[in-house]
Amino acid sequence: MNFTITKVQLFLMLFFRTTGIIFIGYPQTIILAGGRDAWIMFFVSSFIVFFQLWLYEKLYKYFKIGKFTAWIYIFFWIIVLIGSLIYMQYNLNIWVQQNTPNTVSLVLMLLISFYISVSRPSTVINLPVFIIPFIFIFIIYLLFSIPELSLNHLFPIGTSTGGQWMKGTMIGLAAFTGIEGYLVLRKHVLPEDKISFKEILIYQLSITLFIGFLIIATKMYFATDALPLVTEPILYILKSIEVTFVKRLDIFFFFIWLGWSIISFSLIVLNIRIVYFKQNRKYKILPMAILHLIVFIGCVGIVNIQVLEFMRNHLQYYYIPVTIILPAIIMLINKRRKSKCAEL
Repeated sequence: MNFTITKVQLFLMLFFRTTGIIFIGYPQTIILAGGRDAWIMFFVSSFIVFFQLWLYEKLYKYFKIGKFTAWIYIFFWIIVLIGSLIYMQYNLNIWVQQNTPNTVSLVLMLLISFYISVSRPSTVINLPVFIIPFIFIFIIYLLFSIPELSLNHLFPIGTSTGGQWMKGTMIGLAAFTGIEGYLVLRKHVLPEDKISFKEILIYQLSITLFIGFLIIATKMYFATDALPLVTEPILYILKSIEVTFVKRLDIFFFFIWLGWSIISFSLIVLNIRIVYFKQNRKYKILPMAILHLIVFIGCVGIVNIQVLEFMRNHLQYYYIPVTIILPAIIMLINKRRKSKCAEL
């Protein structure tokens, strides 16, 4: 695929790819895994990911994948797409429509994604711009819950066990799943757009403050013992906020989240398009149709609460191999090969 993006577009796409879909449910996952120190674990994980991105920037030229590794990534992304769509459908059933058949809403969401996937790359590249204003609106209205927040739920710190720290930190790293997209998209950035250490720091600080705010707000709003009984705590907090212009604030932001998630879904599909069509394959409509059909069959075949909970509880285990271990192996091998060729 031949297209170019600016570094601002790269970071916007990465932000929405990373935060989309999971951000309303992620705080609950890490708090239940890490205990009272979960919010600290997240910031530690973010610090690790910052240096991971910095290394990506140094080594991205060596991220050249072959057919076998390309299919590993495509398979992984398909699993993520299926899990994402199941999660969106699950929340639709809980918060909006209980009587509409799952197949109807699944088909509608996949049709939107399919249309975007067969359009020009600029379509999905520019979509995140439309969600930017809603980020600030979302944060502002969530701040209305401040009178209900309690510092007692954050402190004292240092009470989590070693096992909780290990699992919580791994889940903290999994909050940034999707940053392998940095390596996929980085080569499409305009050559004159140099990405500095400072710009990576600003990006990582932005996404850390956003997700960290959600974790801390959830932690301060709910008692730890009550959190397992709540479905999507962020939406529950919004539901408790009373405003004059809309009866259910949670439903209003739910549809914002749904649009946000579809954009994130489409950005994953874009990664698949880039990797798949790297071999100069033609007829993009048929492969994209097959991809969406596979996702639909996967969702219909396994859409249930047990599978969803399994995927949420094991998110960290498929994050590390794909975003840390495999890219490191690919880049180090290619760098070593280039060094040997230079010596010859």
